[in-house]
Amino acid sequence: MKSFHLMLVGIVIAMSLLVTAPILQMSYAHQRALFNINGQDYLFVIGSLNEPVSVDDKTGVEFRAMYPDPANPTDSRANGTQPATGLEESLKVEILAGDKNLTSNLEPSFGELGSYESEPFYPTIATTYDYRIYGDINGAAFDVTFSCQPSGGESAQGDNSTVQISEGVERKALLGGFGCPEDRIGFPEPYISQYEISQELNRTSN
Repeated sequence: MKSFHLMLVGIVIAMSLLVTAPILQMSYAHQRALFNINGQDYLFVIGSLNEPVSVDDKTGVEFRAMYPDPANPTDSRANGTQPATGLEESLKVEILAGDKNLTSNLEPSFGELGSYESEPFYPTIATTYDYRIYGDINGAAFDVTFSCQPSGGESAQGDNSTVQISEGVERKALLGGFGCPEDRIGFPEPYISQYEISQELNRTSN
């Protein structure tokens, strides 16, 4: 009986890890783009809220802007990064899917400097979504479109080549990617709470 309970606990923990795995990957399921704009380097992190996203899920554009660490300019978590604030005054985002589009302001995220969000939207089909960020940054016209990748995350191919985007805007690196909305398959898997796991552990130890 004890071995049966131990096996059950193992299954419960394994299922819990499978459920939480997407949460651990979410911070990597975004695209990083390093730009030089009128002589100032910016590191942007672009993706969708609540990744991974399924059709009919509530989501939105997440856009984080920072002044990068010169020692490690493509690492958004490097100690020397500083948030780029105030961009809500000069930037908008256009969300495009097929022949449909939605234009939204980029509003500052609550409690996180340099982080911005679009108004929420609900993907209705599994297709490629483009996020066009446009406006003015550091006195230069900025107009760049970022596309979701079916592979998503860090599996997306990077590009470290220097590309002149427009006058005063130069892209220096493009790394990672954000996933496209996927078809929902079946009913969502049940969530196993930490309380249920602890209860099962206590039962087997008695």
